[in-house]
Amino acid sequence: MNKVYFKNSPPISQTLSKIVEEIRSGPLSLEDRTIARQHLLDAIASAFIGRRGRLFEDLCNLCPKVKEGYGLPGCGRIEVGLLDAVMIWSFAINASVFEDGSREGACHPASAVIPSVIVLSGGRDWEEIDRAIIAGYEIMIRIARSGNPQFTLRGFHPTSITAPFGCVSASSLLFDFDLTKTQNALSLSAMGASGLMASFWGGNTQPLQVAWSVRNGLLSTMLAERGQSGYPYIFEEGFFPAFLGSLPTIPIDKPLDYGSGLRGSYLKPYPGCRHLHPTLDAIRELLKENELDSSEIERIEVKTYRVALETEIHRLQSREDAYFNIPYAVAASLVLGRSDWSTFDEKHFSNPKILELMRRVKLVLDEELERLYPGRRSAIVEILVKDGKRITKRVDYPLGEPENPLPYSFTIDKFRQASKAFLSEKSMERLETILNVSNPADSPEQLFKELYGEKE
Repeated sequence: MNKVYFKNSPPISQTLSKIVEEIRSGPLSLEDRTIARQHLLDAIASAFIGRRGRLFEDLCNLCPKVKEGYGLPGCGRIEVGLLDAVMIWSFAINASVFEDGSREGACHPASAVIPSVIVLSGGRDWEEIDRAIIAGYEIMIRIARSGNPQFTLRGFHPTSITAPFGCVSASSLLFDFDLTKTQNALSLSAMGASGLMASFWGGNTQPLQVAWSVRNGLLSTMLAERGQSGYPYIFEEGFFPAFLGSLPTIPIDKPLDYGSGLRGSYLKPYPGCRHLHPTLDAIRELLKENELDSSEIERIEVKTYRVALETEIHRLQSREDAYFNIPYAVAASLVLGRSDWSTFDEKHFSNPKILELMRRVKLVLDEELERLYPGRRSAIVEILVKDGKRITKRVDYPLGEPENPLPYSFTIDKFRQASKAFLSEKSMERLETILNVSNPADSPEQLFKELYGEKE
């Protein structure tokens, strides 16, 4: 490969490591810490949702148990090694399809960043935790932004291929790395980046690729701690040519929208692929404004953007399919009158009212909404009722976006609903104090132990 391009430019890995260092030593505002804590509690809630299921149990059973290890969400006294713990936490968060995300990067940072923050919390204070979260989001989203939406359109899963870098950036800060070690960890972790959009057709196994990438990220950090080096130009000569087919068109050091990756990230008020959410918000608003009988609906037209249509899963065999099926989400929301976790339960797949209404949903590529993507994730929903009445609603910023923030009450309710089957009332109350930046109930290490129960 011609390396002339690189002669007068510092390696991307060096640029990224300098950004991590700036976050480590720079000012830390109360607003940034507050946002970080809400995303932290939201990720914990997501883990308690994603841990439900056979695959989570299989992962836990396949990992060797140790006496002095790391706990897992809602698993009592079960403890595993460090790398296995970060992998399983990542799987649980991503498997929820309810975790946060970034529309700039079309990725889900919590599943990459929060696992390392939890398992490496021993001896760290809350400021270190907050800075690690901010650093992880910043680096992961910058790299993901450089290929959005091209990564997806080329068949690569943005979250999976950038997850190692989010993990490395958070964990290198917690390991107190200097610039050289952080750069080496980032370079090493590029070798462990992988992820295919085709894996979504495999149902609930898709989050494995995110979990494996995060495991690789933490392993790279540990190797860098031991003095191992990575190739500094691996992004320019390896990662971007492989996944993007070119060098990034957006400079990696260009500031992100809203000033930081974390500030520009969204939170989900209900589960499912984020591409569903503008449509679900439009349905929610239409239900507020109109008395709608689902049996009287003649036709529903959903106008959206290309990526939303291309990530659509048309079959309906599992909950994971429903999370990526706009007609189901629309029909179920109208028939059941809600869009919560239970709405996507497989028991509803045979509901004749939902099945009939699904057949009346038409998906349309809208050129204006396509031009606005990825800066906006918009949807226009038009419902034609049998008496000839037409009602329409457009949503440009679904609930949870920076322009339409998710209230704390939603995050607390999500956490309680997700964790009540696994945690005591006392533990839930203590963990909710994570949101209290000035006065949490205890240190990160002690509070995170509430997530799985302390050893005898």
